[in-house]
Amino acid sequence: MRTNLKHLILSKLNEKNVITDKELINILKKENYDFSLSELNFALLELEIGGLILTRWSGKDKRRIEKIEREKKEEV
Repeated sequence: MRTNLKHLILSKLNEKNVITDKELINILKKENYDFSLSELNFALLELEIGGLILTRWSGKDKRRIEKIEREKKEEV
């Protein structure tokens, strides 16, 4: 069964709160996950639209991917 790319991205961001797209690609390729660049971009877009991550350009050809920390509501 193939693991969802969005779940893989989120699990890597749980380990490191900030990562570049190049680092993420290298980590996933080392772990033998097969995906295309368009699949990665689509997964990142869905996660950003969902409010789970934030992507910013860091230089000319690198993106910085950050996990958005949500504040937990305290029950009174």
